[in-house]
Amino acid sequence: MFTAASRTGIARHTGLLVLAGLLAMTGCKSTSDSRTADSSSPRTARDASLLDALEREYAIGPRAARSLGYRLGWQAPDAGKTTIRVEPQGDSILVLSGDNILKRLTADTGTRLWSASVGSPVAEVLGLTYLPDQQRIYITRDSSILSLESATGVMTSEPGRSPVQELQWIANTAPVVFDDFLIYGSRAGELVWQIYSLGHSFRAYNIGQSVQLTPQLIGDSVIAVATSGEIVVLDAAQVSTRWRHKLLDKVVAEPGVGAEVVYVASRDQYLRAFDLLSGRLKWRALTEAPLSHSPSVIGRDVYQLIPGSGLACYEARPVNRYDGRRRWINPEITGTVLTKRGDNLITWDDQKRELALVSASTGVVETTVALPSVRMIVTDNQVNGRIYTLDDRGRLDCLIPAN
Repeated sequence: MFTAASRTGIARHTGLLVLAGLLAMTGCKSTSDSRTADSSSPRTARDASLLDALEREYAIGPRAARSLGYRLGWQAPDAGKTTIRVEPQGDSILVLSGDNILKRLTADTGTRLWSASVGSPVAEVLGLTYLPDQQRIYITRDSSILSLESATGVMTSEPGRSPVQELQWIANTAPVVFDDFLIYGSRAGELVWQIYSLGHSFRAYNIGQSVQLTPQLIGDSVIAVATSGEIVVLDAAQVSTRWRHKLLDKVVAEPGVGAEVVYVASRDQYLRAFDLLSGRLKWRALTEAPLSHSPSVIGRDVYQLIPGSGLACYEARPVNRYDGRRRWINPEITGTVLTKRGDNLITWDDQKRELALVSASTGVVETTVALPSVRMIVTDNQVNGRIYTLDDRGRLDCLIPAN
């Protein structure tokens, strides 16, 4: 149940969005009307004032949103200044604060459904897993997993079963879901299969010294990386190794996965492509610097940020090119790929707090948008994804791809 204050905020921002829509509609007729309209008329001044209000209210105002191919969706004005995590999952947005208060918002409107404490203020929350079919949200902490009712945010209560699952292996990453298992990486270097419905550990499989990167699941293949440089793919059902490689240096960014290919960026300056099923090295490209960002795999291309050199685009599956094939590189682009919109990429530089609209085919920067007030930005899809921004005021905005 939401409070009166939250209802007021929703109504206020819904009204602003309606006004934005009306302004957009009148803007469609402005070409012919502007010949006779007086720019100093009360209506024109009022429209300009409303637009200015929207620009101030939203981290990305209507003008900037339109230049990126987006429109204003909604705003949750009380997401929180101490928010440390924003995760779109299914029909919900999960928002976690620094003192471990979890809020569930609706993805369609940003309405807050509930908030709940998911640990002491000093506890480390590693993962938030929303399972709509089970009507559960599982909170992975280092030594336990807490289960909540997704509808209400209260702890689950089932006869003979505690809502808190104690972990046999200390967790070090968020989990991925496979069948009845939450599979997470441990501090001691294991991948652990936890039966979330029963609250028991099923199997653990050591892959290296420690696991700090969240494993990934593609079909029944689990892709995991150990801090000592091992890249391992396991059969999730059989808990057995399909293949493994020891690289020349550490991997500090999660691999990217395309059509049956795993792309790994390493500190040894190589971007590598491995066959998902066999582990055969398909190609490797030597870059200009040690790599610390994840590759983004979108369609036929792989995008890799190279420190000091900019964003590079590689052909995902080059023919007879063991050394890879670079399509382009642009030193002006210092951000990673957020999502692709039509023929353009949208990149985000967390240090500069700057969005850029980039041609996917040439790497040319079409436009940039400075967002000094935005401290976090996420998307729900690599292609035509919604964009969520959290600003310094604690306001969470949603941008929706324009038709």
